Amino acid sequence: MHYYDHALLSARKFRCSTEDTLHLHKLMDSSKLFFPATQHRLFSHNVWFIHILTELIGDTVTNTVTGEQMSTRDILYEHCREDHNGKVPTIQDWLGCIRFELSEEQRTWFNNPRHSDRSLLTQIKQQSKD
Repeated sequence: MHYYDHALLSARKFRCSTEDTLHLHKLMDSSKLFFPATQHRLFSHNVWFIHILTELIGDTVTNTVTGEQMSTRDILYEHCREDHNGKVPTIQDWLGCIRFELSEEQRTWFNNPRHSDRSLLTQIKQQSKD
């Protein structure tokens, strides 16, 4: 569903203006700009990302129709429910859908800190003991 469609639904469900929630829905769907397939939702349609957006934007946004405050979290949770048949997935839910099979090339970087950084960290820790 397009972010504008989510804003239309929010306007009806929260009795607000479409523009009141448009920026929230656009942020939720922003991962689509970098991964233009439905799997983009893995990055943004989860409880953790909703927490991050709420921390960045604030707990509430203004309803310009009523003048009251609306819960940012409630709006974003509803966005997820609209896309996932009523469910708000966790990261664990998403990762449970993925099989990790690393190629030889991926093994060179995946969870593999640079040698220079590991050496520097060892040096730093040793100096702090002295």
